[in-house]
Amino acid sequence: MNDYRNKKISYVDEERPLKEHIIELSIRLRRIFIAMLISAGILSFVPVSREGYVPLIAYFPHILINHTLPRQITWRGHVYNVAITQHSPFAGFNLIIESAIILGLIGASPIIVKEIYEYIVPALYPHEKKALKTLSGMAVLSFLGGILFAYYIVIPWAFKIMFITTAAISGSKLIAFADIEKLFDTIVLLSLATGASFEIPLIIYLLISAGVIDDKYFKGENLKYILFASMVVGAIISPDPSGLGMVAIGSAMFGAIVLAAKMGAKAKKARELKREKELAPQLSLEN
Repeated sequence: MNDYRNKKISYVDEERPLKEHIIELSIRLRRIFIAMLISAGILSFVPVSREGYVPLIAYFPHILINHTLPRQITWRGHVYNVAITQHSPFAGFNLIIESAIILGLIGASPIIVKEIYEYIVPALYPHEKKALKTLSGMAVLSFLGGILFAYYIVIPWAFKIMFITTAAISGSKLIAFADIEKLFDTIVLLSLATGASFEIPLIIYLLISAGVIDDKYFKGENLKYILFASMVVGAIISPDPSGLGMVAIGSAMFGAIVLAAKMGAKAKKARELKREKELAPQLSLEN
């Protein structure tokens, strides 16, 4: 095991046994886990306040909730204050654990990408390695774009609508209560789900550019089905009962899918033209 760990392996033309793949994968997963622990340990205790010591791990839930949760809502002339509560005695501890995991993932993300890339790259040809780097960058940007879209637009909007709905049902000037643990979980899960959904256009781009599917399926009459599917995904992701969150996510996804289909068709055509130019001298010699 030690000899294998210290040895740099590069199998481009020969196939390795399954056992070696499993050993290498276990080593890389262990490195990722250690990197997450170290990152969580360092980032968790970064000070975030000048007035007394406040570690980032304690302030992180506040950052997410403070931006997305409205402190007051107005319905039919009545002002409702939104108060955060703690329903479970273990809520604080659970939030610290979840925050540590998230901070560990954020801090170790470069190492995670590096380990995954080095595990996959030996099986690729040079042009595939170049394409992988480009696509990896696009995938990261799409995922981050989805998270930011959810954090700055969808989640604040959804929370506001949900509390207005509660106020409309109660019909009296009451304080709206929100459980801090459920709020935090909703923000994190909704952000990750939106980020993952924003990877769909990239997948469509890859399939069209590689010639696996035809871009004709993303034109004409098919657009209404794509719009409907996008709204379904938006409805699944968004907790907003009014449907506004569904429209926001669905519209953004629909536009991204249509754009990805056009770019994929353009990339496919460019590759075909390049191939024709490369084969032209050979065809002329044969004739």
